[in-house]
Amino acid sequence: MQFTGGSVTSYFIRHLFMSAPSKTLLCTPASVLSPYHVLADAFPKYHPAFCDTDADIVLRSIESTLYRVHSFTLRNTSGFFDTMFGLPQPNGSTRPQSTTLLDVYEGDFELERLLRLMFGLTIPRWSSLEELERVLNIAEKWDTPGPISVIRRALSSGTFIHSHPLKCYLIATHFGWVDVARLASTFTLALNLYDPMHSSTLNELTSKALLPLLELHRRRRDMFKELLNSPERFAAGNSSSKLLI
Repeated sequence: MQFTGGSVTSYFIRHLFMSAPSKTLLCTPASVLSPYHVLADAFPKYHPAFCDTDADIVLRSIESTLYRVHSFTLRNTSGFFDTMFGLPQPNGSTRPQSTTLLDVYEGDFELERLLRLMFGLTIPRWSSLEELERVLNIAEKWDTPGPISVIRRALSSGTFIHSHPLKCYLIATHFGWVDVARLASTFTLALNLYDPMHSSTLNELTSKALLPLLELHRRRRDMFKELLNSPERFAAGNSSSKLLI
């Protein structure tokens, strides 16, 4: 199979993998922000789930693993690829008929998991929130609404929102997931937001997201103090009458 690295590849690298968004609220691995030199193996290594010889696009990860995929599916599941493949080619040329090789500066884990979501394949359970974030980062960059919606459900229905509510709140507010953000905020009530261990996450929140969270904690704290001081609920120590001896 002949590989070509024409203008599509040049645009792909120049406008996506060499240019990351100016600001992101998600944990961003170095592979997203830094250009890497991908070394081709002497013997190409294809991923077993993505080795269709009829595919017209081959994506290559940092680890040099090759993923054969169809441009039709990429265009219909990714806003970025839809725009990229629709661009006119220089000098009036058309995209070559042979397979096009594209170096994507992402690791095998992120690339495989996202492609599985894009192509409707089964995926393993998420073992950590950090894994989910890594895939969500590239899913946002590639503008893939389908995979993002799947990750959203995993975030709100899994154990992560219980074990990492503040981080889930950060992700939810970044994407505008109001229902997930509201749910995550209630689980943060078990946290002391003034603990230094949460400072890095709080610093990533926008003021629009941080202020309602602080207000929620203030209201619950005041409500708790009011209940403690209520003579009806806790008579001992709260009664105005003096004990007669």
